[in-house]
Amino acid sequence: MSIPLLKTKLYVPPVRPDLVSRPRLVEQLNCGFRRRRRLTLVSAPAGYGKTTLITGWAAQLDQPLAWLSLDQGDNDMTRFWIYVVAALQTVQDDIDEIAQTVIQSLDPSSVESALIRMLNQIATVPDPVVLVLDDYHVINTPGIHDTLSFLLENLPPQMHLMIATRADPPLPIPRLRGRGQLVELYQSDLRFTSEEATEFLNRAMGLDLSEGDVAALERRTEGWIAGLQMAALSMRGHTDVGAFVRAFAGSHRYIFDYLGEEVLRQQSDDVGQFLLQTAILDRLTAPLCDAVIEEAGLDLEPDGSQAMLEYLESNGLFIIPLDDERRWYRYHHLFADLLRHRLQRGQPDLVPRLHRRASEWYQAKGLCPDAVNHSLAAGDEERAAELIGSEGWDMLVRGEMRELLGWLDSLPQDPVSSRPQLGVIHAWALALTSQWERLEERLTQIGDDHVPGEIAALQAYVASVQGNVPRTVALCKHASEALPERKWFSRSFVALSLGIAYLASRQPAAARKAFCEAIELCRTTGFSYMMQAAMMELGLVQQMAGSLHEAAETFRRALELIPGQDLRPVPIAGMAYLGLSRAHYEWNDLDRALQNAKRGIEVTYLGGFTNALLHSYVRLITAHLARGDMMAASQAFEKAERLVEQHPHPAISGMLAILRVRFWLKSGDLAAASLWLQQHPPTTEAVPNYPQELEQLAAARVLLDLKQTASVLELLRPLQDLAEETGRMWSLIRILVLQARALQVEEKWDQAVSKLERALSLAEPEGYVRTFVDEGEPLAQLLRQALSKGIAPNYTAGLLAAFGDEAELTPPAMQALIEPLTDREIEVLRLIVAGLSNPEIAEELFIAVSTVKSHVNHIYGKLGVQNRTQAALKARELTLL
Repeated sequence: MSIPLLKTKLYVPPVRPDLVSRPRLVEQLNCGFRRRRRLTLVSAPAGYGKTTLITGWAAQLDQPLAWLSLDQGDNDMTRFWIYVVAALQTVQDDIDEIAQTVIQSLDPSSVESALIRMLNQIATVPDPVVLVLDDYHVINTPGIHDTLSFLLENLPPQMHLMIATRADPPLPIPRLRGRGQLVELYQSDLRFTSEEATEFLNRAMGLDLSEGDVAALERRTEGWIAGLQMAALSMRGHTDVGAFVRAFAGSHRYIFDYLGEEVLRQQSDDVGQFLLQTAILDRLTAPLCDAVIEEAGLDLEPDGSQAMLEYLESNGLFIIPLDDERRWYRYHHLFADLLRHRLQRGQPDLVPRLHRRASEWYQAKGLCPDAVNHSLAAGDEERAAELIGSEGWDMLVRGEMRELLGWLDSLPQDPVSSRPQLGVIHAWALALTSQWERLEERLTQIGDDHVPGEIAALQAYVASVQGNVPRTVALCKHASEALPERKWFSRSFVALSLGIAYLASRQPAAARKAFCEAIELCRTTGFSYMMQAAMMELGLVQQMAGSLHEAAETFRRALELIPGQDLRPVPIAGMAYLGLSRAHYEWNDLDRALQNAKRGIEVTYLGGFTNALLHSYVRLITAHLARGDMMAASQAFEKAERLVEQHPHPAISGMLAILRVRFWLKSGDLAAASLWLQQHPPTTEAVPNYPQELEQLAAARVLLDLKQTASVLELLRPLQDLAEETGRMWSLIRILVLQARALQVEEKWDQAVSKLERALSLAEPEGYVRTFVDEGEPLAQLLRQALSKGIAPNYTAGLLAAFGDEAELTPPAMQALIEPLTDREIEVLRLIVAGLSNPEIAEELFIAVSTVKSHVNHIYGKLGVQNRTQAALKARELTLL
């Protein structure tokens, strides 16, 4: 499910009919654009004509301009970047793929990959791109400032950013200024000069003021355009203009109060009441205004609201059109504040009734967020709770945990506590964002008596995440018996939790059965979101069984369930990216492993799924270590460890500790690794879950470096037995490789090669690479021994090539072809096997689709095949990759 964007936020406001020509400022804007400065900053208090200046400048451009009018709701990271992308799409419609990867994160680096892709795409556009962010002062989220700073630092020459704000934003302004990449306009620049004030008051506003009166007003308002406008409106009908000008003095606050009173007093009763009663609306359209003023008993003629809106616009009453059709408007912010203040002071009992009518209108239009917000503004917590209860399950399905929690946290405790189902929605949102303490409190408030099945399902999910297998199984059984059939959301999670428990206890067959049951349950109910989650867990089972290609296909099919037109990245998709990262890592495609790990971080943070987010960081660190980028690995460690501090997760803490051991060993810090081993002495008993098994394997690696081979072999023996018993080929291959290394250290070469031969036989069909390469040069020596004995020659040759050992090798299978494949054809073949289409291959390799087709035809001819499936089978048969 997707949330519609409010397109009026993306419209460039029309040029005001009373626009005052300001060539000195327009030239400065032109300078920033034509000289390709990165940023134009227009910063001044309210009412200084920032938006008017920019729209007037935009009107004289000979190209379209991307515009985004910001409001308080845009402080959500996801919403902000979705709207930025949508604004850019109005001028460059070929960045829709990027739109599906924009993310929410308090950590700027986690969105960098998405922004880099977007910037790279813009860099290919021949025409300049201008993006305007209006009212940026409403943004107060540090993560948004950080990510926008990254964007600014990396803008391609074609792109120019323009920001209108009431206060300088926390962006790298001094650095841009020092580099000559900044154009700045401030209050002192924007204030009307005497000449401009004269033109505005006498021509635009139709007054006939003397030079002295204009100078007095200009001086007393300090060139504040809004003040001059309100003064001009107030002067209409005054016979003694001089007296008015003389009385017109004081600070902005007093001017605001005085002119507000004067402006409203000049209007008819109908106009004044319409202004007051519609002031509660952030945006105005005639049907909405009709619904609201009906509550107040204001009787207008047919089409009255539309006619009134047009009247307000034509008379300059601080109303701003938001589209070209004059259907949506908003009041000037200062004017709206004045109206709301007067309404609250004069008719306090009317305010909640107006908000309630607005809520009802939005609800009827299917715009639940606005309906909820107006109910909360009305103080009608019961109605808000009812609306959240009706929308909450769909929001859980869509993964919109953060917005849902924001609403629920705005409610007093009683409506949630007295509504068990609303309490359950709240509990699920807390569970899926790993807020365990708050979840426990909420479950206690709900109590088992009201919804025992729901409580059991929630507790089962928590137990599965925490790795408590027996408790998970028991709670899943209880939940299955207590939940009504129609509770498909919770029943889906029960099946999923049971599968996770079986997976953790290394019962892949039982886990596969549970996940398949969850998939079918979701398929019949149309719950595609949870179906994705179950498919992704199924992919993990397939990986555990050693079936890398089957798992990768499962992850890709899960991603295909995401609607292509959905601008919001589906948070649960992060698990699929996590699985693909693991597969590409094993195939030694480190670029794709990193790419998928970063995308996993992006979209899991979007939904607040801490468990999957932390797993994605594990994959990111692993890929950085494989590339030897120790600095990047260290930075990723710090971020992951901070997350674990905020959201304790024993299993992930253990995995991060294990990666630290690998980091130390790779850095040559055997002392640190040895200290860890002393603090985590291994046991020779078969361990009960996967994280503990990883710890045992890490201990084996440290013992190997300490030359304690007998301890290594003793430690690995029960692990091998258990892996074979449960069919976990992923683990078995690693165990065999470590055993081979230990026997190699003992110089028992025949036994070592025998262990390696079995590992190769299991790994070859799926193309394992990193399992061998990660063991370093000692394993390369063993592979050379195996090659000399003719063991899996093609596969072994390819593994040695991955070590950078070029001496041996053109694989014999390649020699057997009619004509060997070129390096480029090998690249194309690899992407064919990965399931990419011709256009996707072209994009990946930066070549034309016609060139890809030519390569594909050559590959078919050399392999003697007729289609992609046959080519993939032949490649695996000959281990060409």
